[in-house]
Amino acid sequence: MAPFKYRGALNMCFQLSITIGIFVANLFNYYFAKILNGQGWRLSLGLGAVPAIIFVIGSFCLPDSPNSLVERGCLEEAKRELVKIRGTTEIDAEFKDILAASEASQSVKHPWRTLMERKYRPQLVFAICIPFFQQFTGLNVITFYAPILFRSIGFGSTASLMSAVIIGSFKPVSTLVSILVVDKFGRRTLFLEGGVQMLLCQVPVSISK
Repeated sequence: MAPFKYRGALNMCFQLSITIGIFVANLFNYYFAKILNGQGWRLSLGLGAVPAIIFVIGSFCLPDSPNSLVERGCLEEAKRELVKIRGTTEIDAEFKDILAASEASQSVKHPWRTLMERKYRPQLVFAICIPFFQQFTGLNVITFYAPILFRSIGFGSTASLMSAVIIGSFKPVSTLVSILVVDKFGRRTLFLEGGVQMLLCQVPVSISK
């Protein structure tokens, strides 16, 4: 649904929302740790219901995408939705592209078998390896268990939670920078730069452990 010109930035808004959520959660954890005689963890867990409720309510307000409507044969409704999204009635060229893409996908008789063909192997390997190695670096372990990691090297409970807040604050900032430059320099450039940056950061983290 995102316009081509801003597709990279708008796609990364999803990641921005996640990083802001992590940062806010760390802030609440730090605050709740000081109240209710050590029972603040109950509020930390219960507060997770708030974004979940917002997410469910917001889901009812989301429209179907034109691509989804075309796949289900609702062509007129897809046109109306595309006009609403783009804010213009000049959508014939894009609508034809959506129709062509839908017809091409439906013409594939055995999609899983086609996916395993040699010509699609590089894309398949990258689609699997990129998220695998991103998780394999241990980034989420450091993020989720930051308070425990800092406590294990001598930080107090409060200082450990504050350290997690500081780490979490860098994520939305770096994501915002990526949003501002992704459509200018391209996703491949950011991917390569991010890989080098991760490598340089992982070395001192490994040494410090």
